[in-house]
Amino acid sequence: MEQQPTISPGTVSKILWHFTGGPGWDSRNKRQNAAPKPARTAYSNLISIVKSKTVRLGNYREIVRVVLPEYREYDHKTKKTTVKRDFPVVLESAPICCLSDIPSPHLRYHAYRYGKFAIGFHRDAAIRAGFNPVLYTLDSTSLIRTVYEGLSSLDNASAYWIDDAASDLEYKAEDMKRTHDDVARDFLGDIQTIRSELEYIEETLSDAKESIMRIVAYTKTFDPTEFATVYCEREWRSIRQFRFSIDDIAMIVLPRRIGSAHYFRSFVERRVRELRLPRRIPVIAWDDLVEH
Repeated sequence: MEQQPTISPGTVSKILWHFTGGPGWDSRNKRQNAAPKPARTAYSNLISIVKSKTVRLGNYREIVRVVLPEYREYDHKTKKTTVKRDFPVVLESAPICCLSDIPSPHLRYHAYRYGKFAIGFHRDAAIRAGFNPVLYTLDSTSLIRTVYEGLSSLDNASAYWIDDAASDLEYKAEDMKRTHDDVARDFLGDIQTIRSELEYIEETLSDAKESIMRIVAYTKTFDPTEFATVYCEREWRSIRQFRFSIDDIAMIVLPRRIGSAHYFRSFVERRVRELRLPRRIPVIAWDDLVEH
């Protein structure tokens, strides 16, 4: 009996793509710009990445939107609490590095937002570098609310009052030294033990928050109108810059021409030798791979 062949489902690729013309980051409004970068910028970015063998962490930070069914807000002026329904809040992640799992027949759809310049990396290389598929979730699910509530609880957890009480006890112990020196010394030793435990608690709270924020960096929320835009991106992320070798590159794709600029010819005739790209790495015109 013949062995069953390995067949791809058509929705998973062994190449993960980094588009070099993706939209820039609007730091003022904390969101991506609507349009991709100009073609000349995307081309320059592609050359820089291959030359440096590094995909750097960008200015882009994932803004995780969470819709809370109920949000209570206290007004210090009126001393009243108002309840808001379906209230949106946001969590901002650390800077991230992005790739996308997009089979080549589907690349064309993403060009309107990310341009036509892309470097494809072998999936195994990305996994070794620490990339992981993004967790996609609707912004109103109990899952993402749990993440938000966990972070809120950690933000509200504080050892301040315990530390303040320990300071009061220290002052009293110092006064006690005059009449009960031995007891005061034992008392101060116990307080020092409390302070050591407080430091441990504060470090644990900080580590817990940092761990949850790592999960936030690998999370992308979307609303029900974004299934055909955000959800289909199949993004992979890392919170470290991606240092790769030439052998990690599976393919380079760029358009033949945009306006009067002949990008594909320029890259093949001038840049391939300059960048020392071996012949085994395909350099393909976007027009041939995607648009035919």
